[in-house]
Amino acid sequence: MARRRELKGIANAINESFVSRNNDFKGYWSIGQIKSLALDNGLTSMTFPLMLSKANPTSGLQSYTVCHYANMLKSLLKKQKLPNFWVNNAVIEIDFNPNVELAQLYEYTISGEPFQCSCQITSDTGRDYTSIIYGRCWRHAIAQEFKSTRNSS
Repeated sequence: MARRRELKGIANAINESFVSRNNDFKGYWSIGQIKSLALDNGLTSMTFPLMLSKANPTSGLQSYTVCHYANMLKSLLKKQKLPNFWVNNAVIEIDFNPNVELAQLYEYTISGEPFQCSCQITSDTGRDYTSIIYGRCWRHAIAQEFKSTRNSS
């Protein structure tokens, strides 16, 4: 029997995929590219709505990210046999200026600057299911990165 608490697992799966090194756009890690996009626009955080009707992407990277993770959400709901109407809202937010004390609790590398990524799914009952991951990244720089050899978007 399907239960709404399974939405927490879906939030974790989406968030883990989002911060993964396998999340690339045009062969380069998406997180670094998102950081560059945010800094170039004077932002310290970016939000990606996973409900396509609420999305308003302004770049190819944003459009790809919203579509890819909105489809992942739909796929995971279907796989878990959860009805779509149980999800009232879903967003991924990445903050490149996180609470430093919390970010230091997750020190596993000294390379890059800290970020906090959260995926929040709000159910039809109004309950939030949230996953938070801390990591480190540099802004995207082609001269300092290796391009993936995988076929990617």
